[in-house]
Amino acid sequence: MKCRLCAILLLVLTISYGQDLIHGVVIDSETKERLAFANILINKNIQIITDINGAFSFKSFSDTIPISCSYVGYQKKEILIEGKNYAKILIELTPLQNTLDEIVILTKENPANAIIRKVIANKEKNNPENLHSFQYTSYNKIICDYKSNSIDKTDSINIRKQIKGIHFFMMESVTQKKFVKPNNNEEVVLATKVSGFQNPSFASIATDFQPFSFYNDNIKLFDINYLNPISKGSLTKYKFHIEDTIEEEKDTIYIISYKPKKDKNFEGLKGLLYINTNKYAVQNVIASPFEKGKIDIKIQQRYTFINNEYWFPEQLNFALVFNELPNKKTPITLDGKSYINIISINAPLDKKKFSLEEVRLDENATNRDSIFWKKYRNEKLNTTELKTYRVIDSIGKKNNLDSYLSVIEKITQNRLPINAVDIDLSKTFIYNKYENLRIGSGLFTNDKISKKISFGGFLGYGIKDEALKYGGEIRYKISQKNEFNIGVKYQNNLIETGSYGLDSFEENLLSYRKFIGYQYDQIKQNTFSIHLRSLRYFVWDIMLHQTSTNPKYKYEFAHNIQSFTNYKNTTLNVNLRFAYKEKYVASFHQKVSYGTKYPVLLLSFSKGLKNIINGDFNYTKIEAAIEQSIFTRNLGTTKYTLETGYINSSLPYGLLFTGEGSYDTDTPFIMKNTFQTMKPYEFLSDKYVTLFLSHNFGGLLFKSSKFQPSISLHNNIGWGNLSDSDFHKFIAFKTKDKIYFETGIQFDNLVKMNYLNVANIGFGFGTFYRYGAYTNPEFKDNVAFKFTLNVTIK
Repeated sequence: MKCRLCAILLLVLTISYGQDLIHGVVIDSETKERLAFANILINKNIQIITDINGAFSFKSFSDTIPISCSYVGYQKKEILIEGKNYAKILIELTPLQNTLDEIVILTKENPANAIIRKVIANKEKNNPENLHSFQYTSYNKIICDYKSNSIDKTDSINIRKQIKGIHFFMMESVTQKKFVKPNNNEEVVLATKVSGFQNPSFASIATDFQPFSFYNDNIKLFDINYLNPISKGSLTKYKFHIEDTIEEEKDTIYIISYKPKKDKNFEGLKGLLYINTNKYAVQNVIASPFEKGKIDIKIQQRYTFINNEYWFPEQLNFALVFNELPNKKTPITLDGKSYINIISINAPLDKKKFSLEEVRLDENATNRDSIFWKKYRNEKLNTTELKTYRVIDSIGKKNNLDSYLSVIEKITQNRLPINAVDIDLSKTFIYNKYENLRIGSGLFTNDKISKKISFGGFLGYGIKDEALKYGGEIRYKISQKNEFNIGVKYQNNLIETGSYGLDSFEENLLSYRKFIGYQYDQIKQNTFSIHLRSLRYFVWDIMLHQTSTNPKYKYEFAHNIQSFTNYKNTTLNVNLRFAYKEKYVASFHQKVSYGTKYPVLLLSFSKGLKNIINGDFNYTKIEAAIEQSIFTRNLGTTKYTLETGYINSSLPYGLLFTGEGSYDTDTPFIMKNTFQTMKPYEFLSDKYVTLFLSHNFGGLLFKSSKFQPSISLHNNIGWGNLSDSDFHKFIAFKTKDKIYFETGIQFDNLVKMNYLNVANIGFGFGTFYRYGAYTNPEFKDNVAFKFTLNVTIK
């Protein structure tokens, strides 16, 4: 027995002594960037692939080890490791100076295409988002730094001296994600840590800058949809080439490069696919936009084979380079890593228990201790990272960076905080043609006084009409979860004619349509309101209004035997917004909507109550709208808005439907969901139907190296009717009981202007033509020429 035990011990010691674990990393010799998925050949018979961070390791029993390293676009390198001092190997590969010559394929089909065809055929089976359910934990880290593009790298030395060996910025997070087919997601940020901030209200997640998997037909990066090289039809768009093959036990890994074919106008990617013959699945992928922009992005994904059955993402990396910020020699970079672990496939998850927000912060996310972080970090923080936290945190504490974060949070809500009160920006920047500039502002209490109750008011003075506007309100928050709050408000204010109903859903602070208004009613209004969310996707606003109206234009409403100008109106309003599967992210202490691919329904119901609180009218008013944005591969994005309205009784001018026109020579900009060739207040209706339809081809129709205009087509159609049109005296209007047509074409990004070295401001124009029953006699009166303005990173 003792001899047997000694023999086993001797064997273990012999193996331990003779076997060495060797570590190495492969980097770019110029940029020092780590090269993910490089091919390593050991002793001419063992092949391994570097991980997503360019690292590799293997066990060796020999003192002399020949190693060969190859990577697409780099010179092959062979080294010989001798002796015992090779615990850490650094392999630097030199980029090829010239691009590879085009390879002529003599066979009937490019062999790479045959492999890609099999990948496409198995795509639905390999897509992790086609699993019934899954759950995982992710550790995420983002580092902000710089890189040097100068030849001698002296600028790097100078900057490194100035920042004393730290990164500009870094952040970490630990998240737990749950998924139930088809698209039910919940990701809880268990922990977040951001250099310089004590209580950050935001966090990084694995899918911030890239999709969770590489199997969607379109890969969305910075709001641009790129055609996936493994989507149906991609073989006609992309050029594929087998760069290398790796034998791995029973399977073969094909390394395939891809890039768009010449003269193909589409948003394309370039990079490498590592295809495993086991299910012909993506094992590794590297991708970046084929065309450079102000910001370069490269994504890297690594998949692992789980339970001998499923391929699942294991690590997601991204790299952003702000090419001209602060300058071209030392651009700012963002490097992100996400490690996915504790993976559970087809877990018994109840989607009904998922929160409304797809991403939310745990209440203890900013208070995790070092023991928690040590448990979830996949790699220890190095000296530079530890020093970054220490230095930047001290700077943040000294300069109270958290206070600046609160300012950003409030600005996204159209508020500007000053101690215990907020300035209401929507009541501060007001301009229209009736008042010209309104001088004034609004003040409201914030959470420093009470998290439940807020109160405040506004005061403004119109330069042109020389009149004061003022009001006040109190709002009580009952439930944060259900967004349930109640409020009372009074205002002596101006309201544009026809601006009831669906306009209350519009919250755009800088809407061009507001600038061109010139026909207003003065109102003195008392309001009791209720706001709440129910059944996840229904948002309700219920309001009881008592309003006294004084038209600020010459007008008389001659109703039967009674004629009057001023009137009182008591109404019960119910507004509903339904957005199925709308994606929300809880960040900056608020819900941020990322939209939905499904139609959004808006509904407004108003009931006039005669003889209740001195109301003069009894009526029913209904408005409804449905809108949607649909992206179609190889065609672009189609948007439509269908609106309709109905009133069952004769009402004064200000309560009817008008104002859908936006033709104004002083503000010649394209305005969303309006008729571009129709003047404001040109038509008056108590029943209407309108359709605003547009299709944006993006750069699919025309693309060159620098000149890449985005082209859109518009078709707008409207119909309306007005009962008892002779009741309205002393005011000009038309009715559109025939169909109103206009068609337009829009060219965006014809001229680009650099904006802060991070984006381009694109200038363009659109031309619209009015035709049909309401064509004007003169051709020039049927044409509207308008400008566009947008921001793009390309």
